[in-house]
Amino acid sequence: MKTLLIINDNSPEAKHAAEFALVIAQKMQANIMLVNTVVVPWMVVEKVPAGFISKGDMSAHPGSEILRHLKALNERQTSFKPGIEEFDISKMNEHEVIELVNRNNIWMMVKGMTDTVPVTAKKSLNIHTVLNRVLCPLLLIPAQWQIKDIERLAYIADLRYCRVQVVRFLAMLARPWHAALSIAHRSANGLPDMAEKYALTVFSEEVSQNVNYDNLFFNNIREKDLSKVVDVMINTMHNDIMVMVNHRFHFEEIVGRYITDTLPPQITVPLLIFPC
Repeated sequence: MKTLLIINDNSPEAKHAAEFALVIAQKMQANIMLVNTVVVPWMVVEKVPAGFISKGDMSAHPGSEILRHLKALNERQTSFKPGIEEFDISKMNEHEVIELVNRNNIWMMVKGMTDTVPVTAKKSLNIHTVLNRVLCPLLLIPAQWQIKDIERLAYIADLRYCRVQVVRFLAMLARPWHAALSIAHRSANGLPDMAEKYALTVFSEEVSQNVNYDNLFFNNIREKDLSKVVDVMINTMHNDIMVMVNHRFHFEEIVGRYITDTLPPQITVPLLIFPC
């Protein structure tokens, strides 16, 4: 069964992200692993060996506020109810977290993103270091984004290097919502634009025929200003999730060289980032 890993730093943003992760888990019939990167109130702190998750009895412990909140929301669900477990990783370094994620075959990591980082903010888990070494994508949830059903997803890529396995993953994610999934082609820097007819042929023969999803579409973007592209895709085309591949093509132009504790101001919807 799939497992979503929620990164909990005991912040309002983490709680917000956890609520959306629960919605995804309910739709995807996946379980949830809530991992605390800081020591949270009411939790018995236990060292978790890297790459191993104990299935010990957690019922004797009240758990964190976010755990109790998720379980309360889960009880209202009338269909599939994900299993939810909580673990302390506050003493782990990034390499131990990477091993934990890979050994437990995590399907997706989820992290809440704050609008501003306080000057006194404590050092947190370097999520970009983790993403560089794991096999699953990372979903970043802006603090001010209103949780809703997924209706549209857009994967920004150069069609000539579009990853079919990424599109298949996205089709799997989109299917329970019957959401529209689009490949937003923008030529990589230094490469010529693709003629519309040729682009449609490549999309049909190399992508669409290899992904079993009826709501898969293609957009050929010629706009060179990526800020305008992102604005149109979010505010005009109303995509609910933007998708990119770490370090590839337009990632650094839009996000920057590294993922920090905040998203660029133009990214106002969840951003799903796949490892290289």
